[in-house]
Amino acid sequence: MKHGYLALSGLCFALFSGCNIINPEEKEAAYIAVNTITLATDADLQGSNSNKIQDAWIYVDDNLVGAFSLPCKIPVLNSGVHKVSIGAGIQVNGSSTLRTPYVFYKFYEQSNVLLEPGLITAFNPQVNYFDSLTFAFKANFDDLSGNKLTATPYSDTTTDITTDPSKVFEGSGSFRISLRRDTGIVDFQMIEAVGLPKSGNVIFLEMDYKTNQDLIVGLRANILGGSTSEKNILTLRPTTTWKKVYVNLTSAVSSQTYALNYKVFFASYKPTGSEPLEILLDNLKIVY
Repeated sequence: MKHGYLALSGLCFALFSGCNIINPEEKEAAYIAVNTITLATDADLQGSNSNKIQDAWIYVDDNLVGAFSLPCKIPVLNSGVHKVSIGAGIQVNGSSTLRTPYVFYKFYEQSNVLLEPGLITAFNPQVNYFDSLTFAFKANFDDLSGNKLTATPYSDTTTDITTDPSKVFEGSGSFRISLRRDTGIVDFQMIEAVGLPKSGNVIFLEMDYKTNQDLIVGLRANILGGSTSEKNILTLRPTTTWKKVYVNLTSAVSSQTYALNYKVFFASYKPTGSEPLEILLDNLKIVY
């Protein structure tokens, strides 16, 4: 019995004395902070630097740490010299459940970053579009003779470019469509159709907008043989402030196997008794 007690005591001592091995002292974290991510563009080739970068996708040595809403300060257990990569995160189709690094923005990368326990390493990255991209359509509406959208025969109103500073997003003009009659339909689209690649090639429409009614964004395809096919992609809700949206056109384009070319269209409906309808657009781009 005495030997059993001594054996049990020895086992307990071994267990307790070994706790530092089983639960080693935790390392103090280093911190990475990202306040903002900005976009730089070649205005002539790529258009405005307007963006809605909301998240930072942070990698250390090509390993994902996580995606974080801006601004952010996050702990990492890495210390010493490492490579830090940061992706500019967006919401696809304006959906908070479809968050991803924007496929057309380059990752910001910095090698030889010293991460020190207890200290904050801060970044304010600037990102760029990839050089190999095609901008199939651009419209900033600053040239009054350069309107690239028009009302269709289905529409109960016409379109124009406004230079009213209270209605212009940036530059000297923005596209406007308004309807003051009690009720009616608004339908407008690109004047010129554009050819776009199929087979799953990623294609996005970028735009800034402000609308006081629901606004449908869709794609019309001119089909081999003379017919037309139409797909609604998403509906933008009314907003009293300008917003930026990244609209994924990939599926709508690739599913039209026999399409020759495409026009983005916009549609809205003014309910009876509602306030005068007004839709404002700026900085449209189709990118692939």
